[in-house]
Amino acid sequence: MYLRILKKDLKRKKAMNVILLVFIILASMFVSSGVNNIISVTTALDDYFEMADAPDYIAMTRNKSGAVDVDGILNSAASVESFGKEKILYMESANVTFEDESKTASNLSYIFLQSDEDMSMNYILDDGSILKSVKRGEFYTTAGMAEDIGLEVGDKMTVKLGGISCIFTFAGGVKDAVLGSKGISIQRYIISTEDFEKFISAENVEKFYGGELVYIRTSDMEKMLSEVKPLINDALLAGDKATIKLSYAFDMLAVETLLMVSLIFVAVAFVILRFTIAFTLSEEFREIGVMKAIGIRNLKIRSLYLVKYAALSVIGAVAGLALSFPFGEMLMSVVPSSIIINNQNAALSNVICAVCMVGVIMLFCYGCTGKVGKMSPIDAVRNGQTGERFRKKSMMSLGRSRLPETVFLALNDIVSSPKRFSIITFAFFLCLSLLLVLSTTVSTAKSGVLFNLFDLADFDISAKGEVTEFMTENGHEKLEEYLSDMEENLAQNGMPALCMQEMMFKLPVSHDENESSITIYQGTGTTADMYEYIEGTPPQSVGEAALSHLSADKLKADIGDTITIKTIDGDKELIITAIFQSMNNIGESVRVHEDEKINYIQAQKALFTQIKFTDEPDETETARRMEKIQKLYPELDEVKNRGETISDLLKVVDTFDTTKQMVVVLTFILAVLITVLMERSFIAKELGEIAFMKAIGTRNGKIYAYHTLRFVFVGCMTVIAAELFALPLTHLFIDPFFKMMGMALAVDYVINPFEMILVFPLVILAATAASAFFASLYTKTITALDTANIE
Repeated sequence: MYLRILKKDLKRKKAMNVILLVFIILASMFVSSGVNNIISVTTALDDYFEMADAPDYIAMTRNKSGAVDVDGILNSAASVESFGKEKILYMESANVTFEDESKTASNLSYIFLQSDEDMSMNYILDDGSILKSVKRGEFYTTAGMAEDIGLEVGDKMTVKLGGISCIFTFAGGVKDAVLGSKGISIQRYIISTEDFEKFISAENVEKFYGGELVYIRTSDMEKMLSEVKPLINDALLAGDKATIKLSYAFDMLAVETLLMVSLIFVAVAFVILRFTIAFTLSEEFREIGVMKAIGIRNLKIRSLYLVKYAALSVIGAVAGLALSFPFGEMLMSVVPSSIIINNQNAALSNVICAVCMVGVIMLFCYGCTGKVGKMSPIDAVRNGQTGERFRKKSMMSLGRSRLPETVFLALNDIVSSPKRFSIITFAFFLCLSLLLVLSTTVSTAKSGVLFNLFDLADFDISAKGEVTEFMTENGHEKLEEYLSDMEENLAQNGMPALCMQEMMFKLPVSHDENESSITIYQGTGTTADMYEYIEGTPPQSVGEAALSHLSADKLKADIGDTITIKTIDGDKELIITAIFQSMNNIGESVRVHEDEKINYIQAQKALFTQIKFTDEPDETETARRMEKIQKLYPELDEVKNRGETISDLLKVVDTFDTTKQMVVVLTFILAVLITVLMERSFIAKELGEIAFMKAIGTRNGKIYAYHTLRFVFVGCMTVIAAELFALPLTHLFIDPFFKMMGMALAVDYVINPFEMILVFPLVILAATAASAFFASLYTKTITALDTANIE
């Protein structure tokens, strides 16, 4: 008997059962892929570093910077368990050219060559294998950098260094766990030992361009740091595993966005599923009443529905499990190429999640069927109503309202059943809020307003060129002359401007007993008051300096304290006059006065020349001037506006843009599915009301409008709520990542009005209105005769 009842129920209520099955499939798909992504993301860096056999500490030295005995220091350090060294040759972007002239090596970070000999860690290829050797005439480079440059396998690269020129063919990208993050972004070109020896053998190449990457393994980090202090002080770049992981903050920002997307989809799935199960069970009053009338006990009735939903949940979970794999891969496609997400246990975790979904659905059903005990046979006669109501059904009154009847009916339904429509509002709110957060973040990054977070004065355009010629003893004077000539040349060509250049030095800085190797910034063509400070006053004369707040914390120094900078010409004592925020060098930097005497032979690198036009041209004129400057200075690698420059420094804008576009599509699809399925559910519940409306002469067009307007109003409420919470949610989710990299204050976000106010709200409203309208066309099949239908 029970089996016959189940069969008839499944056949008789096909629409509701199909709707429920689709929601179960969606929930299973979202949960399986989402939980798997969450597990993968939270363990990503640890797994990646283990695969790469990353060292506990790394130091990057350059032969011209000092003369420390690396082997002697490390061999005498008792805390050093083992170490490895890789010989490298430093280059500038001008040393590297590609056959396709549109592709250029970035000058924003170090560039170096190394051989495949004595590789001290695992460089992981695209297929997951480890690079063992490189064929003569070929090269590998970090995957993230290859992607930024636009390299494809087979592309030709020419390297000219020390009078030697060689042509190499790109063989593929490698995952570089130590130096491949977007926070460091060092360009590592790995070639064969034979090709490397050609450059090394050239006169003075090793002396002027040579250096070493030192990989140290230890179990006592504190002791090791004290024992190898001379090496660390001489290093251009040094850091432990925790620091290297921190450099992945920008990479992980994109990955954590994926985590946020997964969590939102999981939340939407559970909310909609819980509502759908409760909603469908609440419509079973007639069947439950009849079963009670013929003597079937409560436990049997509950078990009957549990069996039905168990069958639906198993079918839905299996289908959702199958779909979770391609859906999860699509979500993971936004992960930056600089990081490896270990997804080895994807199948197992997806299966476990699908099984858990069956259990969760059964718990939902068990809770919802608890109302069976309160129902009686009379409910089958009264359509589930007791005939008693001790409150007003709605605060709206048809007699007092001047609204058109369709508008009134739509609003009245929402006000009368807030719980039912709040579920839809909440689901749409989550999806739209995610879109607005991503839009705000991308708009802010592209606007260029974050220049102050990178230790930069305000500028209009940037120009990258050679800076090696300024890394000499009289380099400061040469740089001043170069910038002065550029200003004069630009003025003669109708472009009055200030030209500025930041030079960076990695030097030991100490305060009392605290010492650290920190990047020193000195601007040429700038004044100290052109930068932003969060506390104190700008350095006003020689002997004064400003510290980033993370450097101040590390040195345990504050405004008024004196720090000591060790240079090749002796120690310099500087008074701290200000504190600033910085996202360069993982938030650690010192700014000295523009007139401070520093030997530029110690200079590490420079980002680019900054140009600030004094006549304040508009965007169109600025773009025209960029082209003109490129013609005036053909030796410059790139000329970019401020927005493009800051996007390059942030390095994750393209990934965020891709994620945003993917979420737009998913939000549209999700909005359509939720609207169609909920509208079909409402039609099934309101069959009698719709039939009654037709019996009194209401035309189909008005019924379509009434049903569509309900969802349009819900969409409007969603848009208003999401717009109000957009900036607070952006601060909540995005600020922590910027603070991790050195930001101290809240970001002043910039919105894109076109996206925020027009495009994304229209995505929700258009998807909702169109899908609600087409779903409401089903009411055409309902006739006035259905008022007498007791099914």
